[in-house]
Amino acid sequence: MSRRLIVLLAAVALAALAVAPAQGAKKKPRSKTVGVIDYAFTPAKMTVRPGTKIVWKWSKANSAPHDVKLAKGPKGVKKFTSPVYTASISWSRTLKVKGTYRLLCTYHANMRQTIVVK
Repeated sequence: MSRRLIVLLAAVALAALAVAPAQGAKKKPRSKTVGVIDYAFTPAKMTVRPGTKIVWKWSKANSAPHDVKLAKGPKGVKKFTSPVYTASISWSRTLKVKGTYRLLCTYHANMRQTIVVK
């Protein structure tokens, strides 16, 4: 092999190592924030990837109690309900299963949210 070819191959190998992720390196988890305000979830609809952490943040200005309840979800997903909070708090869930999650506040019938995981 010529010296030029060896140098070229070495350069290509080093470039490949620089671009490739380190073995065992983990991807940064995805996170989305939802506002819990009197009397709505913002945004009311969103689409995320599996493994996204959803963080619901209660507004400081809230005057009424709210919770986050999974009314209907993909097959096999256990229903969940957050604790009841009024203001200045956050609560989260990581949505791993693909499908449509329909959420609501049990205190306010019009306070609904849809999250699609795909």
